[in-house]
Amino acid sequence: MPPAMSPPKSILKPSFTVSKDTPTAPTLSWEERNRQVALRHAHSLQHRKDIETRNLDSTEILLEFPSSPSASPSVPSSADLQMIKDALKTFQPSDFDALVEERNIDCRCGYMLCPRRNRSPGSCGKYRIVTGRKDIDFKVVDPKELARWCSDECGKMALYLRVQLSVEPAWTREWKDEKSLELYTEKEERRARERRHGQPNSSILVTGPESRGEDVQARMRDLAVERGDKNDVDRVSGKVVVNVKESKGRGAPVPPSIEDNQGGAIEGYVPTCKKISKRISGEEEYPEDIIPMI
Repeated sequence: MPPAMSPPKSILKPSFTVSKDTPTAPTLSWEERNRQVALRHAHSLQHRKDIETRNLDSTEILLEFPSSPSASPSVPSSADLQMIKDALKTFQPSDFDALVEERNIDCRCGYMLCPRRNRSPGSCGKYRIVTGRKDIDFKVVDPKELARWCSDECGKMALYLRVQLSVEPAWTREWKDEKSLELYTEKEERRARERRHGQPNSSILVTGPESRGEDVQARMRDLAVERGDKNDVDRVSGKVVVNVKESKGRGAPVPPSIEDNQGGAIEGYVPTCKKISKRISGEEEYPEDIIPMI
């Protein structure tokens, strides 16, 4: 009688059994599920509509900025500064470009904190060459780009705000918890404070020859350690000890002779072929007429 075979084992994971005491989620009907999905989409669309309405209202307010016609773009008022930072939180770069375009249509500088008029694009040429501090530093720019601002400084400050804006729409991110925007002037002040605090005795700045000499010596010491020099003591003062010795001669110099003992040599090489040697020395005679030979 053949032995009894054990039943095959299943490769599937064992199913979990739910006890009677475990609370189960109430099963929703088909109509209730559809209702919840529709409400979720409706809330999302309403939130997007609220953000777009907020951006439109902020654009209308920022068209009249700054609040004072004599305001300075580099030193804005605290009220205008706070208003701009709050308004631009929900902006995308495309919204910022639309705001600049609207201000240019109203003959205003594209930078929101500048009360001056924008530059005229002009009608001469499709492109314009803008030179920098040196004559070799120049770039070809579209006149429409220059006409967006009243000056290059305002354009720099405005574009610094633009690069901080998020490309992601505000209705898909938590824009209220994001970090506040930073102006270009605030960045320069922050860097100046970091430089002052990072340098010891920042109130007394020594910029004379002595400070430059100490800086050179410190760099020389660091370079010697990096190279692995052992004699670093000689380089403490920034100098290297050099001993110059005169070489001893091997005798009186002999002038070259005029006689050529190797006549017929080509740059010092004497050809070994007899025929070539005869031609060089002039011993071989050439026929007067070489045409019959050809």
